[in-house]
Amino acid sequence: MAFKNLKVTVTKVEGPCSRSVEGATFYIRNARLEIPAGQSVCIFALGSILPVISGAIIKNEQGEGVLDLLEEWQCPDPMAKVLFKIEEEKT
Repeated sequence: MAFKNLKVTVTKVEGPCSRSVEGATFYIRNARLEIPAGQSVCIFALGSILPVISGAIIKNEQGEGVLDLLEEWQCPDPMAKVLFKIEEEKT
């Protein structure tokens, strides 16, 4: 089974978050997490968006995928608002 490749980008950080930086990206390629050198991903944020990522990597009909529901996903940190954009990486 072929999976979609995804690009995940931090689009906004509001509040006291020391783990996420606006503009940071990571990738899901062939169902594997790839983090660019020098960057990191908050384990709590990653845990909150993994269900979305798991659904998003599956091939589906246009308009029927999880990424068709919302454009951004929020980390559950009650002290900071961190938004992530998950999009299919075009190769």
